[in-house]
Amino acid sequence: MNSRTSLTIRLTGVVGVIAMAMAAMTSTASAGIVITQSVAPAPTYTNTLTFDEPGGATGTNVPNDSWSVSHGIPLIYSGEGSNFVGDLSGVTGQGTNSYYGPYGVFIEFGQDLTTASFQGFDSSGPPTFSGGGAAAVALNDGVEVEFLFVTPSWGGFGGGSWYNLTTNGGSVFDEIRFLGFGFFPESVVDNVSWNAVPEPTSLALFALTGVAVLARRRR
Repeated sequence: MNSRTSLTIRLTGVVGVIAMAMAAMTSTASAGIVITQSVAPAPTYTNTLTFDEPGGATGTNVPNDSWSVSHGIPLIYSGEGSNFVGDLSGVTGQGTNSYYGPYGVFIEFGQDLTTASFQGFDSSGPPTFSGGGAAAVALNDGVEVEFLFVTPSWGGFGGGSWYNLTTNGGSVFDEIRFLGFGFFPESVVDNVSWNAVPEPTSLALFALTGVAVLARRRR
C-alpha cells in the first residue's frame, strides 16, 4: 500500500465518515454490527496482536504486511503512509509497544470477523462542529458498515481507550479503521483481538471429524 493509495483512501472514505459523524454526533447500530467505547478493558478474543510478540516488527516505517504470516493480517497502515511501532507510554501509559499512525490506523484482516476489540488513542480531542473527535469504523469488502464517533483518549485525557465490535444476524466485517479529525490527527492502536469466521476447509474438516466420531460410536 503506497502513500498515494493511502492518501486517496483517507480523502475519500474519511470524508464520508466525517459528514455522517458531524450530522449525527452519535452512534447507530446498522447491518447487525455494534461498536462500543469503554474505560474498562474490552473482551479479549481468540486471536491477539499486542505488538509485543517476540521477534515482532518494531521501529520506524515497519512494512505494512509485517503481520501477514504471523497473524493473518495482510495490511496495517496509516492514513499518511508512515508509521512507528514502539513504546508510546506518554500516550497510552502502559509501558508496552503500540502502533502509531498519522491520520489514522487502518487494519485489513485476511478473514471475515464476527467480533473484535482494540485500544485506540487519538490526539484530536473532543468533537466540535469545526473539527476534533475520532471514529472507530467497521468495513466489509471495502464498504463501511458501522462507525462510532467519540471523544478519544490521549495521554490520560478524553474518553475510554477500549473499543469492542460485535455482530449478530450473520453480519461480518473484515476491516477496522481508527482515525481522528483534528488539525493533525495522530492515532495509536494497541491490544487488537478478534474472532474470525472459520475457513470453508476448516468447517469441512470439522464436519468430517464429527462424522468419524459418530461412525466410531455406532460400531
